[in-house]
Amino acid sequence: MRSRVAMTVTMVLAALLLPVPSGVAASSGFTRILLTSTATPATSQYVSWSRSRAASGQRVVTVAPDGTVRTSPAVRKTGTTKRTAGSTQYRYVARVSGLTPSTRYRYRIVSGSTVSSWRTFRTAPRAGEPFTLLSFGDTQVDNAGVPESTIDRAVKRYPSGELMLQAGDVVNKPWVGREWADLHRALTPSGQSRSWISSIGNHEQCKVPGPCRSGSARGFRSYFQGASNGFDGQRRTWFRVDHGPARIIVLDSFGSDLKRQRAFLIDSLRTNRRAWSIVLMHRGPFAARGDRDNAEIRRWFLGPLEKYGADLVLSGHDHSYARATKAGVTYVTSVSGPKYYDTSAKDFRENGARRVKWAERTSTFQALRITPTTLRLRAVVSHRAKGAKPATAVGRTLDLFTLRR
Repeated sequence: MRSRVAMTVTMVLAALLLPVPSGVAASSGFTRILLTSTATPATSQYVSWSRSRAASGQRVVTVAPDGTVRTSPAVRKTGTTKRTAGSTQYRYVARVSGLTPSTRYRYRIVSGSTVSSWRTFRTAPRAGEPFTLLSFGDTQVDNAGVPESTIDRAVKRYPSGELMLQAGDVVNKPWVGREWADLHRALTPSGQSRSWISSIGNHEQCKVPGPCRSGSARGFRSYFQGASNGFDGQRRTWFRVDHGPARIIVLDSFGSDLKRQRAFLIDSLRTNRRAWSIVLMHRGPFAARGDRDNAEIRRWFLGPLEKYGADLVLSGHDHSYARATKAGVTYVTSVSGPKYYDTSAKDFRENGARRVKWAERTSTFQALRITPTTLRLRAVVSHRAKGAKPATAVGRTLDLFTLRR
């Protein structure tokens, strides 16, 4: 027993001392640190970061509660450029594997004599264990303002929220460096202790009117590491993640490969052995804005969603709040930034869906408590602009519902 305790103490001391050469303090040489989910987040974790210059031999050191130390090498990603994302960032990612579900790990990034401060993350629970996630619609503009306060408010109110979902349009003009800087400010510190999963929007990939530069969404693809599921022809902007009792299926609703994504969606829904199927996409099958018609999304995705039993579809794009139901599927559209559109039931009504809740000029975050038998969503108001409807105060519940197995 004494030897086992001594071994654990030695392992912890090694983890604390190994990364830091004598006389070297923790450095800020690693920026824009972000955790994102692998396909198997109960046993693995992506850690990504930026450097101002290229460096080899970078790694992530993790320490388990029992003192076990792991070292995971980093690989260099396609970084950003000043032309396509407003700044030159050398981007790296490490996959930390061999982890235990529902376990909190300490981690730090190491590169020669440069080390980061210690941070923590918690692995996902097993399929039968409940968890809480937080979801957000478009941030898009003024990320250092309303979106930042929305995220901070959500984390403060729900500190057990261990997974963050975002429905795309993380920036407005992808070639403007300040917008990415503001976004990472909004994602800090939550993105360094919780995994973020984001569906790509139209703005990140310049599917917008007027001049736009993104280098094929280079900024988004550099910063957000998508999971890989081994599906034929899969791109890293659409994937699935199994987290606790939920399978989260992420789609690129402005992609040029919607037919292939349809096949992936069908496969993901049919093979799901988890209790719940949650689909995240930037624009959903029904537009919450009166002058829009999401016919293309309905053409490719609505049939599989209904036929193969999706439970919840989370989306953004329309800069308002709406909840609707059709054929047993619940659709929630939301916004977390300060850009708003007027809302309408037109596209829902004309295509067989029933809109049951709405709000406009109102930012929210959604807290989802997911167990093997219930999925409970609470939408909380985080900001109200002039003319906001209905008159729900900041901090109060705008919408609340429960799905049951």
